Amino acid sequence: MSEFINRKKFPYKLLVEGKDDLYVTASIRNQHQLTDNFEIIDCEGVDKMPDQITARIKLQRPQIAAIGIVLDADYDLQARWKSICNILQQEGYPVPTSPGADGTVIEGVGRNPNVGIWLMPDNSQSGMLEDFVSYLIPQGDLLKPFVEQTLSQIEEQDIESRYDPQYHRAKAFIHTWLAWQKDPGTPMGLALTKTYLDHNTNLCLRFVNWLNRLFNV
Repeated sequence: MSEFINRKKFPYKLLVEGKDDLYVTASIRNQHQLTDNFEIIDCEGVDKMPDQITARIKLQRPQIAAIGIVLDADYDLQARWKSICNILQQEGYPVPTSPGADGTVIEGVGRNPNVGIWLMPDNSQSGMLEDFVSYLIPQGDLLKPFVEQTLSQIEEQDIESRYDPQYHRAKAFIHTWLAWQKDPGTPMGLALTKTYLDHNTNLCLRFVNWLNRLFNV
């Protein structure tokens, strides 16, 4: 996968929260045969994202032509949106009041690079990468109802060691589903390569179109 990641010479940068985001995005780019013209950067956590964004904005054009930001909306989409907008406003960007349903692209003023924002899963609801990946499960999948049933049964039990569904259900769901595939425990990015997941779902196509709007004008 390294051939889809280490592209430091390109003036297009995609900042993601972690390694799972990196490999899922790289697999989507590969499956859709997108132009290999942007470097995907693992920011090693959402807390490090602000410094990573600011540092690359300050490099300016022509060194940096466009920056993509992919991060989880988590439990409060508007709070996450506001936190990113505050960073951009400090750098002189005009920001919309809410994220675009198909991803946001903001034109840079002067030598500032263009900036794109995608809030996982779909720019309109709280959630995370694992929710996005769950939407890529093929239509009519026969295992999905059994995963739902199993998790619901566990959640009904008073088991001290069980996961907290309020915060971790999306992770529990997709990783349980992946554990039941032909090759159990396949990582999310590789599951796209192996076509366990459908890269042609509406949500995935919207994400691809956002990448093209940002990096392939």
